Amino acid sequence: MQSQAAEQRPFSAKTSLQMQRASSVNRSHSLNRSPTSARVSQTSSVGTMNSSGSESLLQQKTKEQEVALTKETLLIINDMRMKFPGKTDEESEFIIEDIMDNWKYHKTKVASYWLIKLDSVKQRKILDIVKTSVRAVLQHVWKAPDIENLHLYRLFNRVFNRLLWSHGQGLWNCFCNSGNSWETILSKSTEVVTPVQLQCCQRIVQLCKHCLLVVYKYSSDSRGSPTGNSLHWDDRRCLLPGPSLFIMKSSSSNISCSSSGMSRPSILFTHRYSHL
Repeated sequence: MQSQAAEQRPFSAKTSLQMQRASSVNRSHSLNRSPTSARVSQTSSVGTMNSSGSESLLQQKTKEQEVALTKETLLIINDMRMKFPGKTDEESEFIIEDIMDNWKYHKTKVASYWLIKLDSVKQRKILDIVKTSVRAVLQHVWKAPDIENLHLYRLFNRVFNRLLWSHGQGLWNCFCNSGNSWETILSKSTEVVTPVQLQCCQRIVQLCKHCLLVVYKYSSDSRGSPTGNSLHWDDRRCLLPGPSLFIMKSSSSNISCSSSGMSRPSILFTHRYSHL
């Protein structure tokens, strides 16, 4: 028994010594690796922070650019005017002002023309005069390869669609005191609409109203004309002039466009820039 115990003690001591040596080596390796691992970890953390900071600065820069381009868009569409065929800039503006000043007389006539005589296709064609012109402005200002992906363009599209809502009732509400349904739609949206974007939408609605009044007046004058030489969109109930006659231009940016998107640099809409 004593002999067996004596034999076991050296073995146990040897095993214990080996374990101590292995533990010492592991600690040594651990100590040797720690500075390198710490440096790698720190470098990775710094890289992540730098990447996050760069993305944040890029997003901020992109946001600032978006705000600047939106303001430029507003500046241009504020200068856009409707052109009455065969009339000067001043005469075109006077026609719109005269209709609004005598709204009690024209209200039922405009309502009948817009809500009854025109079908949905022709209503859309009238608003397309403004829509296509605004699209040309966005292409000029934003220089984006795909205008449809712009948040501002999608916002404008929602406004145009709302104006055509309920067979044009959306636009007609803008002439009345019943409120602007398009503003209600935007206010209920989950997307944030900035004050400048809202001003752009308000100006577009105003241009659509002016466009309707000009087309209404032109059609009314054409029906009463003995020559009857106006262009129309194949409508047997009422004359609807061709969209190419109503050219919109923003003179501040030297952009001129019709509903066909054709450039017409010779036509200016704002008398302040008549010398250009």
